[in-house]
Amino acid sequence: METVKHIRKLAELNLCNRCFQMYKQLLEPNIQSAILSLRSVPLADWIQTELEITQIIMKNKGIFKGDIIVISLGKNEDENANLVDVKAFKEIKKWGFKRKIDYLHNTGVLQDSSYELLNKARETRNRFHDLIAFTEEDYILFRLTYIITNQI
Repeated sequence: METVKHIRKLAELNLCNRCFQMYKQLLEPNIQSAILSLRSVPLADWIQTELEITQIIMKNKGIFKGDIIVISLGKNEDENANLVDVKAFKEIKKWGFKRKIDYLHNTGVLQDSSYELLNKARETRNRFHDLIAFTEEDYILFRLTYIITNQI
């Protein structure tokens, strides 16, 4: 937790010894807790990015039969047949993220810079199991992908 170490160093430089001890006992544990609670945010941003990329493809392919966007078919798929092409919906849901962004890039929906950012985020996400924790740069990367896909 480089951020906590950095904040501790700043506190040590700027606070008297008594105040610094209070900082370590009272404030630092709360800062650590807040930073740890943010660990799920990058994945939440990533999950939302994946959902939005899938929806963009479905809109682009004309899978939605009206203005309503279907996120999940639910238990009774036949009830959604008037809203969505069920077969195509299921097929696209199976695509990997790389295939999805390749499709959007090849059709001109994603420009080169957006495609490269999404691909970099995909590679970062795929390393998740090898990582102990995401870096601050990873947090920023996932946030940016969410912001970009939200605007598309």
